[in-house]
Amino acid sequence: MKNIVIIFLFMFVSNFAFANNLNISNTSFNAVNNTISFSISWDNSWKLTTGPSNWDAVWVFVKRQACSTTNIWASALISATSADHTSTVSSGTNLLTVDATADGMGVFIRRSALTTATGNIGTHTITLKLNASSTTSPAIVTSSTDNFKVMGLEMVYVPQGSFYLGDGRSTNSSNFSAGNNANTPLLIDASKQNSGLGVSTVYCSSFTYGCPSALPSTFPLGYNGFYCMKYELGVSSYIDFINCLTYDQQAQKQSKWGAVYPNALNAKITDDWNSISIKVSVPGTYNTIPATFVQSVNSYYRPINEINWQDLTSYLDWSGLRPMSEFEFEKACRGNNAGTPNTPVAGEYPWGSTVIYQATSGGNYGLASEYISAAGQNGVCQYGWADWATWSPMRSGAPATATSNRVQAGAAYYGIMEMGGNVYEQCVGGGSGYDYSSFTTTNGDGSLTSLGLANVTGWPASGGANSGTILRGGSFANSVSYVQVSDRSYYAGTTLNSEANNNSANGVGGRGVRSMSY
Repeated sequence: MKNIVIIFLFMFVSNFAFANNLNISNTSFNAVNNTISFSISWDNSWKLTTGPSNWDAVWVFVKRQACSTTNIWASALISATSADHTSTVSSGTNLLTVDATADGMGVFIRRSALTTATGNIGTHTITLKLNASSTTSPAIVTSSTDNFKVMGLEMVYVPQGSFYLGDGRSTNSSNFSAGNNANTPLLIDASKQNSGLGVSTVYCSSFTYGCPSALPSTFPLGYNGFYCMKYELGVSSYIDFINCLTYDQQAQKQSKWGAVYPNALNAKITDDWNSISIKVSVPGTYNTIPATFVQSVNSYYRPINEINWQDLTSYLDWSGLRPMSEFEFEKACRGNNAGTPNTPVAGEYPWGSTVIYQATSGGNYGLASEYISAAGQNGVCQYGWADWATWSPMRSGAPATATSNRVQAGAAYYGIMEMGGNVYEQCVGGGSGYDYSSFTTTNGDGSLTSLGLANVTGWPASGGANSGTILRGGSFANSVSYVQVSDRSYYAGTTLNSEANNNSANGVGGRGVRSMSY
């Protein structure tokens, strides 16, 4: 095999503005210096001086394939020293800095200087130093002729800070609250994170609605800073993942559909009611050579739909991220303004108000140019099977326009898109039996089981009833009440995100997070 450098183009949409384009290209490997270089650019980047005082970033991770033995794709570990990595520009000002991570699973690339508004990042050249011993996860025998893939995901930083859990509604008894008082939101601050939250009656109106064991300080309650994927996991990113798996791992992802295997043309790995499907384009060889999967027409810019808990966590483990807790979900939605936790509004949606507008596709469905009918309305959100012509999630970030504010774009406080509607967020949490108190901020290590499953200690292994997982934020396939930030209707889990009968999982997707301190 010869050294093939693969170029990836990721095109998504912006924070509160339109036409966000993340472009990673011109990738090259220098075996002498043990570095990998590539060009990167994206639109509508920020590092704000006021308000949420946060920034966006790109999580970059590298996959490496040896030209001998098993030819599996492994995570190329990157130097944990930030100074080993550089950002340069051919002309103008270098706007970027590279933050290394302790486990070497990837780097965060972000603005180095504060701004007062969003702005585009022109083409920069990033050079990453690989681990000194060329270590990979899982371990492979590397050489100078290996193949590489550079992957990128847009992220948003949620800063350290206190926030309120629950919005004080008394109509939903499973709602988070201060002890047994269902009308009082609970402040999550440094003392609670450092000492642990304790038994469920501290944060729920009934023991039934929370974890059966006390939540310790190692559980991510949302106080500490973390990065969150800006958009829900996309179809294109999921295809990149599937095409890096072995035959047996691909077969596991298809198994929920019955006797479906990667050695048959057009064999599906996801299936939507309207053309959002991922199918085999080049059949694999049974138990030996993996298949090549492609997406259907007009699905590239949409979030992946109908994935279960095992699908989501496999991707997160593989990419060096982790699931978010439902505490982190509420922190990301509700926020903290300049050190002061934002006051909850009863029945509020992720954009901070009780106003919502049911979105339908206005045109160019599924394309980069897809737009939403009545764009500019407050609280534009896709829910409740509104668009009977499509019956599918809309393009990620589609409600945002060049002039939209947070409420008009339907964005969460820190600029994260579609935390309400489109597809459900699968989180760690809930109640009614499963003990998830051992879940921590441990990230994925890029290595999956032989069947392609996540194997991180403390992560719930399966979704569904009483599994330690919960759906938050609503979806295009459910009613408006599920979109509310504090809604915990699925506190006991649901077959929607279980491993059985994936046809019932319409409207289920998700995203990942990664803890990071500054």
